[in-house]
Amino acid sequence: MSVAQSPSPSSTSDPQEGPGSRRYSVDATILLVGHFGAGKKTLGLIASVALRRRFIDFDAFFREQFQFSPQEFIAEHGFRRYREVEIEVSHDILTKYQTGCVISGLGFAGSPAQRELLGTFAQHHPIVYVRRNKADLRHSIEINPDTFENIFQFENAFFESCSNFDFFNMTQESSPLGESQTHTPLKLKEVERIFVAFLHRIFGTSHKQLFSVDSFSATHTYALVLSLFEADLDPECLDAGADAIHLTLGHEEYSGDDILASLSAYMTFLRKHTRIPIILDAQTDTKIDSTSYLKFLETVAPRVAPDAFTCVLRNKETVRRVHAKKGHSKMIALYDQKGPLGFEMSGSHIPNLRRWLEDPGFDALRITGQHAVAEDALACIAFRQMLTNSLNLPVIAYHTNPEERASILLNPTLSPIRVSPGQGSILSLRDMQHGLKSLSLRSTKLFKIVGQDLRHSLSPAMHNAAYASCGLPHKYDYDEIQSFREIEVLLKAPSFDNILGGLIISLPFKNDILPLLDEISPDARDINAVNTVVLEHRIQSNGVRTPFYRGYNTDYIGIKDCVHSHLSPANAVRNGSTALIIGAGGMAHAAVYACYQLGVRQIFIYNRTLSNAQKLARYYNAWARSKGDRIFHLDVLESAEDPWPSDYRLPTILISCIPGRHVGTQLPVVFQVSESWLGSRTGGVFVEVGYGPSKTSLMEQLTPWSMKGWVIVDGLKVLVKQGITQYELFTQRPAPVHVMRRAVQEEAINKGYFYMK
Repeated sequence: MSVAQSPSPSSTSDPQEGPGSRRYSVDATILLVGHFGAGKKTLGLIASVALRRRFIDFDAFFREQFQFSPQEFIAEHGFRRYREVEIEVSHDILTKYQTGCVISGLGFAGSPAQRELLGTFAQHHPIVYVRRNKADLRHSIEINPDTFENIFQFENAFFESCSNFDFFNMTQESSPLGESQTHTPLKLKEVERIFVAFLHRIFGTSHKQLFSVDSFSATHTYALVLSLFEADLDPECLDAGADAIHLTLGHEEYSGDDILASLSAYMTFLRKHTRIPIILDAQTDTKIDSTSYLKFLETVAPRVAPDAFTCVLRNKETVRRVHAKKGHSKMIALYDQKGPLGFEMSGSHIPNLRRWLEDPGFDALRITGQHAVAEDALACIAFRQMLTNSLNLPVIAYHTNPEERASILLNPTLSPIRVSPGQGSILSLRDMQHGLKSLSLRSTKLFKIVGQDLRHSLSPAMHNAAYASCGLPHKYDYDEIQSFREIEVLLKAPSFDNILGGLIISLPFKNDILPLLDEISPDARDINAVNTVVLEHRIQSNGVRTPFYRGYNTDYIGIKDCVHSHLSPANAVRNGSTALIIGAGGMAHAAVYACYQLGVRQIFIYNRTLSNAQKLARYYNAWARSKGDRIFHLDVLESAEDPWPSDYRLPTILISCIPGRHVGTQLPVVFQVSESWLGSRTGGVFVEVGYGPSKTSLMEQLTPWSMKGWVIVDGLKVLVKQGITQYELFTQRPAPVHVMRRAVQEEAINKGYFYMK
């Protein structure tokens, strides 16, 4: 084999994207490189399972060829001979597995030939440099500190030169910000969420984590302003209701030699604690040499796959170069007026801005200025609207004077906010919402949960705490009702026409509500049950304002998220995975659908009333056939004494959808399953959907099984997960997750409810 040859680009590469564009075919193979002990193999396995790709381990491939591991081969034949065969094996792998794979472990020897080979591969494939805390890497290798430092610096330079992305792995003992790391399988689920989302950003594929509006929409969205490695940062503030994080970097920070390592680590930290987009904003000055600024935009920022980054409108050729290598990140154009923003700018500035923004194409414009008199605030607002209409893209426009807050308050897209108020012109999210309310731009809405036996519900405390935390003027209440007719009256009551924002439909009315709705989400239609109704208003052609009801099912989302986030890597959903659902009511409908969305195709139902279980099975089996799914199988277990069907694996997912107590009484529901059904060698996850004052009999039964690999999830976690979705559907804003979680725990303690810490 000739070493000079390089693997040809994938035939599926996008012909419209040139080499180095960081845009790849959706099935382009992913290559992970990095130091020994960085966690490449673990991340590779996680990615292969989550993205349904084949995992290729270099060490295993090498052993198949030579019957030695790389380390054994070096001991037997020497390092020089290993370098010769390594490049041959690397070429074989990269040529054979160009699509549909995740490859881990190449580049151990770090030879120039290897660098050239990987550099060619990187033109049409993502190569991710997996970083890890240097102190943790040091513990993985038993050599003296000076030797380790020399090896580290050599390998670091090599991996940076032949990769096009950076990911900091925080699975180990310590993090760059001093966070403690726990060695449990479930910690890998957190890493999976972060890493898989990172890969989705690389490929530009949809990976929606929020149910609120797009942060670039003109609906009063907010960007939390942070500095790189901001001191004393409380991680909880990162998921507290902002629409995006605006991460600023000073010239001294982004021009430093270690910017790649420090930025990669901080991005992982931010993504660990939030679900919202991250915007990188490198601060620059025309008086400072622009070389380091261009280097950051062209070679550093795209490597961490930010959701967006800013770029100053300074040089057309510079903008084109940055745009060509940005991958799927959005670009926000920056323009600083150095004076007030107003109509006098329209004649000369708008045509010039249009030429700048259309070629090569920005995704938004941020234009700032300095006001001179109070009237400039209103002029700025009108100017922003004129720009938006003329440029046909989102415009962020405000004055930056510390004493001028009106233009920021009334700017509708990604207005800057701080964690705490009182820092110059930038307010907190709560203060911004209070300001909109005082101007009648934020209306008060009433949300209700309706159903039977709701006095024990924790939903009002959870939602009201979230509204208060984010400064929203809304209220959440409950109505105990006995007949569906009362819901009809509630929806049609004139007194509620202007303030009722939505309803949570509790038992037993989740099916009855369907005919009253104007629109039903596809998943709720599939489940044949709605638990969340959002009320909107539409203006008819004759000018009459009429209500419009949208129906959703958030029950299945809460169940699905709890199963997924607590299912250990050993029990990741694969072909042959099975689930067991206890119960056959509305929540069981949602649980089956949740398992289906997770990829489970073999599901069993056990319910005391056999006919209800059979009815549920008939519904979903017919539904699957209507979708053309011939693999899905939903069957019924008739008795707790029945043996588990021998043709199917023991379940690794168990979901209890029965209430903890009988409706209308405080009598507990006594229910257990056959322990022979719990014998999975790798354990599994048990999710109990309900919650109440005491530990249920099924929870009592499952608790000892936590010593055998079963992860126990109580109903309060399900409540929070689905509540997050409800909040975002109701408010169209990101939910303050930590506020909602804390409110549920505190209310559970106050009411004496059982919950797992």
